[in-house]
Amino acid sequence: MAKTEKLSKKVAKLEKKADALRKQAEKKGKQLTSQAGDTFDTLTKEAKSRVGKEQEEESGGGKGRFALLLAVLAGVAVALKRKRDQELDEALWEEPRSV
Repeated sequence: MAKTEKLSKKVAKLEKKADALRKQAEKKGKQLTSQAGDTFDTLTKEAKSRVGKEQEEESGGGKGRFALLLAVLAGVAVALKRKRDQELDEALWEEPRSV
């Protein structure tokens, strides 16, 4: 019975560590999501102001630049998502497996 109790204590300890790591990963995910949203908002505002200025300067060529800017925004969003996924994967690898 002593081995069983030792193992159950170890399992409980590992589960607590796993919960702490899960909470840490969730917190980091929320933080990165918030940062991505803020960056997206900033870039969107900047894009709108640039598009507005360009439309005032020239009436015909703004669509191509706007499409390019949207592509850049999409690239930033994908990069931030990959970074978040990578950090979550690293957190999962650090999480001990249940016995």
